[in-house]
Amino acid sequence: MATIKKISTYLLGQDQIFVKIDTSEPGLIGWGSAAFAGHHKLIAISVDKYLTDFLVGKEVTEIEDIWQTSQVQSSWRNDPALNCALSAIDQALWDIKGKEVGKSVVDLIGGRSRKAVPVLTKIEKNLKSGLVAEITKFQKEGIQYFLINPEMDSKAVTYGKQIVEVFSKLRSEFGEEVNFAHDFDGRLAPTEAVAVVKRLEKFHPFFLEDVFSPEHIDWHLAMRMQTKVPIATGKRFVNPHEWLKIIPQMAIDILRCNVGAIGGFSQALKIGHYAAPISIRTSWSAGQLQSPIESVATGHLSLNLLLSGPQEWHQPSSEIADAVGGLPELKNGYLYFNAKPGFGLEISEQSLTLLSN
Repeated sequence: MATIKKISTYLLGQDQIFVKIDTSEPGLIGWGSAAFAGHHKLIAISVDKYLTDFLVGKEVTEIEDIWQTSQVQSSWRNDPALNCALSAIDQALWDIKGKEVGKSVVDLIGGRSRKAVPVLTKIEKNLKSGLVAEITKFQKEGIQYFLINPEMDSKAVTYGKQIVEVFSKLRSEFGEEVNFAHDFDGRLAPTEAVAVVKRLEKFHPFFLEDVFSPEHIDWHLAMRMQTKVPIATGKRFVNPHEWLKIIPQMAIDILRCNVGAIGGFSQALKIGHYAAPISIRTSWSAGQLQSPIESVATGHLSLNLLLSGPQEWHQPSSEIADAVGGLPELKNGYLYFNAKPGFGLEISEQSLTLLSN
């Protein structure tokens, strides 16, 4: 039985880390990655100084046991940096498992429920800086889902007026066929946020995200009584108790967890299955700095989970794209993933070494 022989890390830029696991079986390796804006060195330390000594020698097939024991080794759990580090390890182990049996990871978790994954494109321009033109450009490429996050005043009165103006303009320009979402990012006080949501109802948002900040999570249940607008949250979640309560309350419609922040592929798969019986969808959050391996792992979740919605996708830089082969093809607004073993990626370790220096 193959065991973990060596774990290597590669720091890229200011935000990303790639993790490679070598096994006792020659040629059998796995890759994972994570991104934690401005704190990627903490992930590397968590892997190099904490997880490596604990994991070397363990059987690579024991993915669940490795995840659970790694999580409880620390007295202080669900730290974002540790979760991201564990996520990278978890991805690499799933990648190894797929390669070991000659199957794509999505086939190991039940197969595909769709052929491709729709893309959610984030746009941060406002009406004065070319928002309409930017959407038109992406729409011509087949994109139909947009996360509209224009720069706005965070004061409640002007914020509400500005975002209502944006949605009004977009509906007049594009009609009802294009799906527009917006991330409040917890900027407003709860009562102020409820008032703005009510004003946006007539424009039929695809979803409204993080209407409340994490410390006001219980306000989602009150919001459910006020509006039928689909409500999303989860991108700041790091602890299971944050989603274990809100899901059974049926207070939200869409979970937007970041796969790295919650601890990885294995944890995200459980969350997706936990939410599905009560028709809560997943639409995984991915900042612009999300690494390509993590994005592909997220794509395998989206391919499998029946109630998965559009996924954020950010094309990696040309330097990283040159180091990572096998990335999905973006066509007519959908991501098409290959069916090669593991996550289907071919990583140039030589290129990563150059990039990390």
